[in-house]
Amino acid sequence: MIRLFQTMILLISLVQTSLALAQVYAPQKVVYHVNYGDVSRIHATFGNINNHVAAVGEDNLDIKVMIHGAALEYFLDAADNDEKQMMLDSLRFQNVHFLICGNTLNGYQRTIDDLYDVEEEDVVQAGLPGIVALQQQGYIYVRP
Repeated sequence: MIRLFQTMILLISLVQTSLALAQVYAPQKVVYHVNYGDVSRIHATFGNINNHVAAVGEDNLDIKVMIHGAALEYFLDAADNDEKQMMLDSLRFQNVHFLICGNTLNGYQRTIDDLYDVEEEDVVQAGLPGIVALQQQGYIYVRP
């Protein structure tokens, strides 16, 4: 009888632990700010985004990534770099939407044709005001 009681206590404890670990998140709207050129830092940020999607769920998440400044070089390099293309494609496949700063494009004297898989609707006039506009729409600001 004592053994049965101990087994029941153990099972109840395991169920409670499982429930505590299984966290349910409310839908989230997030804007990631990426304006740095360090590729290892960009990859770390993309890893954060993958982890974010895995934890919250693609259907519960609306992620925008504002690309401006030196981060534009990642998209320029991706035009001829399969590894970077795969990284961007895998994030886009998870409904991550990249936004490109038009001022940065002009500053680099480039067009969207020079970037990997960027459309006109992905370009905002200016990155920082674009971030503020997203915050005004309820997006939470993240800058890893």
